[in-house]
Amino acid sequence: MTFNRDVPTAQVPPRKSLRIVIADDHALVRDGIRARLEMIDNLDIVAEASDGFEAVNLTRLHNPDIVMLDISMPNCNGLEAARMIRSENSKCRILFLSMHDNAEYVKAAVDAGANGYLLKDVCTSGMTSAIASVAAGGFYVSKNISLDALKDDGDKAASNPYNLTERELDVLKGIAEGKANKAIASELGIGVRTVESHRQRMREKIGGGNAAQLTHIAMEMGLINSGSTDKLAP
Repeated sequence: MTFNRDVPTAQVPPRKSLRIVIADDHALVRDGIRARLEMIDNLDIVAEASDGFEAVNLTRLHNPDIVMLDISMPNCNGLEAARMIRSENSKCRILFLSMHDNAEYVKAAVDAGANGYLLKDVCTSGMTSAIASVAAGGFYVSKNISLDALKDDGDKAASNPYNLTERELDVLKGIAEGKANKAIASELGIGVRTVESHRQRMREKIGGGNAAQLTHIAMEMGLINSGSTDKLAP
């Protein structure tokens, strides 16, 4: 099972600057991440950490919106740091940026409280898509990662990885069935503008995507079967 495919069309939602702490034990990696993110107007890198303990302390000090953590760090690794951050701050979003691409590491990150997991070969657009998704309350995983280890009935990240509301799931299902906004609105008993609002919020959580990509996500989440995809809504 895979999740968002680094959709290049997604952008960080246009609102107040998101405050970010970057944690990686390699200064060159931190410099590269900072250089990419500083090109985005509404992202503010408030601090950098070289190990997990420093990441925890800087999170306490700056109360960022997002902490970007490497897994392999000295003194206190990223998983331990994530658990400490999550125990103290339920609102801070945790996004891992790691070289490890196997499902066991992803599951460990999710269990530690992660809201997203990126590989270090991610492109700039993929990184901004991930930030947009986790900032909007979704769950984001980089491409080429198998998440079979997360497929248990009690795992919310596997069944609803983007934290969509019940109504957003209804709209996603309608899109995947090839229905236009007017038809979805009629079926759900709501206005067309309401459908458009749900659709926009859903896209922000997912990180963008056209009708075909949204349909693929709906299939992975079990909202439709492969026989329901003959016609796609624009």
